[in-house]
Amino acid sequence: MRQIAFYGKGGIGKSTIASHFSYSAAERGLRVLQVGCSPKNDSTNQLLTDFPPTILDVLRSKEYDYDEVEMDEIITESPIKFENGGKIYCAESGGPEPGIGCGGKGVVEAIETLGHLKVFDVLKVDVVIYDILGDVVCGGFSLPIRKGYAKETYVVTSGELESLYQVTNVSKAIRRFDKRSGSKLGGLIVNLRRMKNELDIVNNFADLVGTKIIGIVPYSQTVKECGGNGKSVFEGAPDCEEVSIYRKIAEDILNNKNLVIPNTISFKELYDWWLPYIK
Repeated sequence: MRQIAFYGKGGIGKSTIASHFSYSAAERGLRVLQVGCSPKNDSTNQLLTDFPPTILDVLRSKEYDYDEVEMDEIITESPIKFENGGKIYCAESGGPEPGIGCGGKGVVEAIETLGHLKVFDVLKVDVVIYDILGDVVCGGFSLPIRKGYAKETYVVTSGELESLYQVTNVSKAIRRFDKRSGSKLGGLIVNLRRMKNELDIVNNFADLVGTKIIGIVPYSQTVKECGGNGKSVFEGAPDCEEVSIYRKIAEDILNNKNLVIPNTISFKELYDWWLPYIK
């Protein structure tokens, strides 16, 4: 079973990448579980017809008694049908009310609940996807890396300084916990933002941190419109060029054997490196 984490700053498009990867993997006949790991419960929206209940909400209703939780209360099967037996299962960690508690707690509780219920074994899952907020790699959000649940991590980024900074955060977490967990960086997935010298920035940055670019998604109004309608491009715009781009990204991830411990740099070093590209 492959366990893969997608990290990235809020709004960078990691849930779109994760959902299109899940769809592409299921097209190949794989059984996929996508776990949304943020206080919002919108990671799996493009794979379902509605927002599913969150694991944290269900746990709260059971007073955090794992033995009272049933699998079908926290796992929702996507209605999308695949001819070769592929399936997509969805789960959302959820989080606390705004201003109360830590958002990372939902990730911790979600993973512990999935383990307690032996979800991976019961569903016979081939691939688990963790879609994780990467703005702050705190104890909860770093859990898949820290505990080795996700042996391979991909970071969704653009050429913007804030996005690249999140890559350095995740890289530091991977390097820090490598000996304990064995987690590695699989590469970067780029969502272009139409900024000056962006392709040069992301290609040279990948070299700087010692990794590679798995795929580049051009700025796309089609992707935004499909996402707004709660659909992937596979369903919302099956003839668009983005379909082949997402399929190629999924293929390259599934075939990727080149996992690394990335280099790390400080924010000041990153800023000094990045600034000349936009002048």
